[in-house]
Amino acid sequence: MRLLYPLFTSAVLALSHATSITVNSDLDIVNKVIAPDGFARSTTLAGGVFPGPLIKAHKNDHFNIRVVNKLQDKNMPLETSVHWHGISQLKTNWADGVSFVTQCPIRQNGSFLHQFSAPNQTGTYWYHSHYSTQYCDGLRGPLVIYDPEDPH
Repeated sequence: MRLLYPLFTSAVLALSHATSITVNSDLDIVNKVIAPDGFARSTTLAGGVFPGPLIKAHKNDHFNIRVVNKLQDKNMPLETSVHWHGISQLKTNWADGVSFVTQCPIRQNGSFLHQFSAPNQTGTYWYHSHYSTQYCDGLRGPLVIYDPEDPH
């Protein structure tokens, strides 16, 4: 157990530095070595943390999230995408983030501005990659749309 402790500690540090961003933000996609299961490995992360930063919104907000591809690990895919799971993309399917279906992957050192609305949607959602193995490699995070009139 002592051999795994330093690796486990680095995973806990990566997990404990979770951040949040707003609907008008950049979301950097980077490679980072972490140990989520006790074994260090290269990963693909949103915001450099696992899970990715919480995206906070309010009911009827308009999203302007620029996904910036800063991937550098040549042993992993260097293109990326981000899909907004559960968000209705009425008239904005071009911003849905599904590689080779609704948009092209974002090239290395490139970016893509996702502009969409989630009218009358509230609750807990998530975002994740739809490119190659990046979802399995860590590119995912929470998206919460708050309702100011929710009594709870």
